[in-house]
Amino acid sequence: MRLVIDSNIFVSSLDPKDLFYSDCSLVFEKLLRSEIQAICPLLVLVETICVIRRRTNSEVASKVYHNLIQVPSINWLTIDVETAKKACVLGCKIGLKGGDSIILQAAEQYNIPLLSNDKEIKSKTLDHVLVFEPKDLLKNNEPANWTQL
Repeated sequence: MRLVIDSNIFVSSLDPKDLFYSDCSLVFEKLLRSEIQAICPLLVLVETICVIRRRTNSEVASKVYHNLIQVPSINWLTIDVETAKKACVLGCKIGLKGGDSIILQAAEQYNIPLLSNDKEIKSKTLDHVLVFEPKDLLKNNEPANWTQL
């Protein structure tokens, strides 16, 4: 199973005090066992590490960075000018913030679902891009309409 994973999923999976920790940590375990293959723009890594730093300290954030960058089931995507252009067009079209547009653009480009707890992304997403929350992914180990993928 391949997904684009939003930074909020990584943050929630790494912070036991987070409201979504339970579901997100189960998704993260699947990622570590390579049951899920992730495609993530490098922006997701930056956002994750910066939030972890704000919630903890620079030492913890540094350890998370060094571990997360090496997870073999995550393909980190660079953001080139063409990708940025597509994300700008997408963001202008549907009114998303810049970072969210880059993440959604990756899901659209690779034609795979996006995993996110971001309600704004879910409400503004394109009809042809599937957006799931961790709870959807964990029901019977697959989203309710996984057969469409």
